[in-house]
Amino acid sequence: MASLTRQPAIPRDHLGGRGVTVVLDGVEGDKGRAAFELLAEGGRYITIGAASREEFRPDEAQLKERGVRFTDALALLLKGRDAPVDEARALVQAADGNLVPAFQTFPLSQAAAAHAALEGRATTGKVVLVPDA
Repeated sequence: MASLTRQPAIPRDHLGGRGVTVVLDGVEGDKGRAAFELLAEGGRYITIGAASREEFRPDEAQLKERGVRFTDALALLLKGRDAPVDEARALVQAADGNLVPAFQTFPLSQAAAAHAALEGRATTGKVVLVPDA
């Protein structure tokens, strides 16, 4: 079985010494911190999730010093929302057949094909590996 290794952070010299204008961070944690360091002065750092389950938030001093604007897009989307009410509404819609989950299944023996489909953007929704029959 192949092991997963951490990819090294992209050094700025790979960017010609310049920073990037916008970071859309769906990972946060150490990866988010590394991405934040790649921002040019006046850039924009936008979080859209935390797949690492580790929060990263640049502090106000860093933002001000570099003129970077920070947006937590998920917080904006959920602002003023009542999660239990939204969950109950979604469950009613699912029970009525109006809300249908999107997923594709692949036999475990076809894990490589599932990965290729994900990489090729040939899937919609979740991809689930199921035991071979």
